[in-house]
Amino acid sequence: MKRFVLRSSMLTAILLIAGYLVYRWVIPEFYSHCILYILIFFFLITNILHYLLLKIKDKSIRKFPTYFMGINFVKMLVYLAFAVIVIIFHKPHARIFLINFLIIYITFSVLEVSEIARIMKRKN
Repeated sequence: MKRFVLRSSMLTAILLIAGYLVYRWVIPEFYSHCILYILIFFFLITNILHYLLLKIKDKSIRKFPTYFMGINFVKMLVYLAFAVIVIIFHKPHARIFLINFLIIYITFSVLEVSEIARIMKRKN
């Protein structure tokens, strides 16, 4: 778990710095503070759910795929609800929000899936 928290913290810092540089120097007219909130949201959700998945894996390896799929389904609903709420209340920034959201979602998903695959491979 410590390794995952470290890796997700590094990923969050890298994305925050990259976002700052892009919005500061490349496309300042599209700057929106939403990237910070998206990063915090993804960091918290990803680490909490990773912790839960590790606890489930330790209890029953047979039930892990079922719980993994269920947790990911609930996670997708939470992500969708978060995106819809932000878009409803901040319509002028919806397009840039969705672009940031998609980039951060894909990046965190790659991290999460690679870490779960590594853990499952080591367990077997």
